[in-house]
Amino acid sequence: MKISEINETISIIANIGVIGSIVFLGLEMQQNTEMMQSQTRNSIVENQLSLLERAIDNNDFAKIAFELRENADAYPENTVEFFQFRLFAISQLRIWENEFYQYQTGLFEASEFEAREKTWRANIIIGSIYKVWATRRDQFAKDFVDYIDRLYAEEIEI
Repeated sequence: MKISEINETISIIANIGVIGSIVFLGLEMQQNTEMMQSQTRNSIVENQLSLLERAIDNNDFAKIAFELRENADAYPENTVEFFQFRLFAISQLRIWENEFYQYQTGLFEASEFEAREKTWRANIIIGSIYKVWATRRDQFAKDFVDYIDRLYAEEIEI
């Protein structure tokens, strides 16, 4: 065998090794992306459950939230009760904003996001939640504000 044939064989083997490494790296990156998406989704659910547990575990707050859902003016805005509810509603809206951006990055399938949107539609038209939204919407990203405002407009047209 000539030296040029040996060098050519070694070069081909090295190229195959490089291609194999690139394919392996691609598979590893895909698995890592899927794992990160799974962890992010799990974190979103944990945040949602934590928020809901506040109302479940605290009868006094559950009563306030219930009354405000029934009547947006049940507590004046300058009361501790409304302040507590406002913080709760803002937390809920932040979770929605996070879910909105996670969907934008491909974390959720369209059907999953549609289910979330139905929840948002049902909640944003509740007077007390909209009252908080209307006074705090400037604290959220503009494209999310536009999205929620559109959902609200569509719901009040129905």
